[in-house]
Amino acid sequence: IPFFEKHVLPVLLNADPPQHSLDYENMQLQLGEPGAVDVRVFCDMRKMESDQVKRTAIAIHGLLPGWMGGFHEQSLFHPKVIFLQDTSGRIALGVGSANLSVSGWGRNQEVFLFREVSSNDQYQQISRFFTPLATAAGVDMTGVFDTRRRSYGDDQDWRFVHSFEKKSFLQQLLQGTSADRLTVWSPYFSPDLALLLSMISRLAGRDLKYSIVPDRVAQKHVRTEWTERIAALMEGGLLSFHDHPSKPSDNIAMTHAKLWLAHGTQARLAVGSWNCTEPGCASFQIRNIEAGIVLDVDRNTAISGRQLMLGAADFGLAQVLEEEELEVADYPLPFELHVSFDWASRVYVVQGRLHKDAGNARYVLRLPGVEEETQLCWKNRRSGDSWPLEAIEFEVADNEALLVDHCYQVWLGGQLVFKGLVQELHVSYRRALGYDTLTDWVNDMVSGVDPETSSKSRLRPVLRNADPVDEDSPSASAVAVDGLSYFRLFSAFEQCRKRLAGAGSMDELERKLFVYPGSVQEIVEKVRAQISDRSDNPVFNWFLWQEASTLYPEALKAYAKHREKYARISPPDGQKWSSLKLTGRGPLLPAAVRGNAHYMRQVREMCVYGR
Repeated sequence: IPFFEKHVLPVLLNADPPQHSLDYENMQLQLGEPGAVDVRVFCDMRKMESDQVKRTAIAIHGLLPGWMGGFHEQSLFHPKVIFLQDTSGRIALGVGSANLSVSGWGRNQEVFLFREVSSNDQYQQISRFFTPLATAAGVDMTGVFDTRRRSYGDDQDWRFVHSFEKKSFLQQLLQGTSADRLTVWSPYFSPDLALLLSMISRLAGRDLKYSIVPDRVAQKHVRTEWTERIAALMEGGLLSFHDHPSKPSDNIAMTHAKLWLAHGTQARLAVGSWNCTEPGCASFQIRNIEAGIVLDVDRNTAISGRQLMLGAADFGLAQVLEEEELEVADYPLPFELHVSFDWASRVYVVQGRLHKDAGNARYVLRLPGVEEETQLCWKNRRSGDSWPLEAIEFEVADNEALLVDHCYQVWLGGQLVFKGLVQELHVSYRRALGYDTLTDWVNDMVSGVDPETSSKSRLRPVLRNADPVDEDSPSASAVAVDGLSYFRLFSAFEQCRKRLAGAGSMDELERKLFVYPGSVQEIVEKVRAQISDRSDNPVFNWFLWQEASTLYPEALKAYAKHREKYARISPPDGQKWSSLKLTGRGPLLPAAVRGNAHYMRQVREMCVYGR
């Protein structure tokens, strides 16, 4: 996650690499603008590493192939695919071997191919890949893949091959080629390589010759065991191992590339994520979710170098293979959850499906910004092969916690057993910026400075406190009203009321109430803090309370003005709008003042308090 946010996301947004919290927040603000790029990442849920620090609200969807139908419990979500579409509908597809990691993009020798989508067949192949991913992740992508798209260019000599197609990868690679040889680049191999090669030959319906270009541990050991069957295949001329065609750079950590070249009446090259393992080639009973591009190439194409004369000593020992084995921890839950938070409505929605009998286990859910924990309960009636979760919804008036903690937690018996990522919706409604003090806001209001562009607005304290590089930032907890005159106080709130009355739409009103720096919600929070923290100026605090109390009626008038036709006049019930009201008994004026009936009547009439 940090790699993607720091190195990939800035390129998509044409921004400089982020250094501080504010840089990340500026990128997030760009992502929330109308027409901004929709960025989504799909990955294996068991490799999400949700304990990493996530600095933006980009959507990262975890998947479990074993619960998607047609895959084994140990199947991996292993493709490396990049889908790019511009506003005109032009699409480029990138496939290869590079994971979203520093190693994949900076240290390994990888292979990656970008091609322009130039036919409806290619477009439908892509749709058949992403649609089940979106369904499994609980994402609506109908707006992306719901129509026949206009094609660009004439790059039609390739097809996108993946594990959701009716024909397997090897079937599509070999069909129509009369192939008699396969050349394969792969860093990883089945423990019994000879058995896998025999399975491939049976699938092809003929004996094939195999040329393997391996990445070797410490330039020595092939990642599979030496067997007598491998020796027999090599002696019979059916199997040979080869060096790379050209020497890799000295700073390459490993050759992670995966290439498959079928030689026959036609030559066909596959560039993708397929390792030379049974699950990795995604063509037999146990298969991963894999993907890549298959294209016809010249019959004389060669991707192997000199033959390597290998023997038993050049193959991995059990200990070496165990150290090199890809470790994927078992998913610890008998169910999957999809947790989303809508920043516009300020509501959590939790959906899920129970795939295995959980017995009497009492799993509880903890959400950022929600104090109480919730027991997960499942419906008694199955839906398909699983039991749906009883609906869970929570409203959080101001989810400051989610700005830095993007994970939900599942607990069992007082122990944390799983952390997953919350999917954040309508992220342009996140309130990440604000004023340090009431004084800063008042000064901007009096000076006519727009809070949306004010130089005084800063990251909220929770974001600054979460960033070690910002530790020297001054405290943002103070409300600091020292030195404010009554005139400036009245003038600032009058300008705020005019801003609400001048909102041109419901969306603009919502942002002025809840999102922008100096929003009504923020100001009411600061007023509450001022009243609770300071009692040395009861007269000023009384007027401050009264002025802040005038904002809610003004918000109601603006809401009624912009409501949809036939919609209710009053705003929705719930914590969000209630957070705009100063409830309870406010500060009291000194007895000598509040006992002066004539003075109090004049104040209330002139200031229109109680309206």
